[in-house]
Amino acid sequence: KVPLSRLTVIHKDSNLLKSISELEDYIKTELNIKNIEYSSDEESYISLYAKPNSPVLGKKLGKEFGKFTGKIKNLSTDQLVKLEQEGNIQIDERCFSSNEILVFREAKAGTETVSNSSISIDIDPSLNKELLQEGLAREIINRIQKTRKDLNFNVDDRIQIIIQGDEEIINAARCFKEHISRETLCSTFTESEDLQESEFSIDEKSLTLSITKA
Repeated sequence: KVPLSRLTVIHKDSNLLKSISELEDYIKTELNIKNIEYSSDEESYISLYAKPNSPVLGKKLGKEFGKFTGKIKNLSTDQLVKLEQEGNIQIDERCFSSNEILVFREAKAGTETVSNSSISIDIDPSLNKELLQEGLAREIINRIQKTRKDLNFNVDDRIQIIIQGDEEIINAARCFKEHISRETLCSTFTESEDLQESEFSIDEKSLTLSITKA
């Protein structure tokens, strides 16, 4: 549940990136990402390489298959981009289609990029204190909602929460107090040092909750 700071969507077609950006709020929610960026600078993130579609080209080239296999594997990035854009390419005066030469993408060193044949993404996996605290806050919300359910509260019942826990848990609750209260319909949110009610463990950190109807 710990959010990540950035996702970059990478594709040469700026119109496609614009279409994807229309789903930005949905993507952020589903992937738990704080910010989404868009880049058409594909060369900064991935390298292109090609392989022959052996079942197809083996029949077409016969004894020449081995010779053209090496030439296909040595195609430059510019040639592969042209193949994708135009659907065909000439090698030694022979024409090959995009069905006969398969183009693949791989991450460049120093990136966290993953790719398939159509689109690439790069995610920043680094975590800072704020992101870790937000992750803990989400876990606190999860435990509060579970306790509400166990107590058979109605979904629209407003509640009062008393919380006790390890220092990291309490610090996260303080930093995201308003968010936790909003998500759980909490009217009052206080701390205690002497609770023995609903006890939980979050990443080996203790959390105890007392929840009553407001």
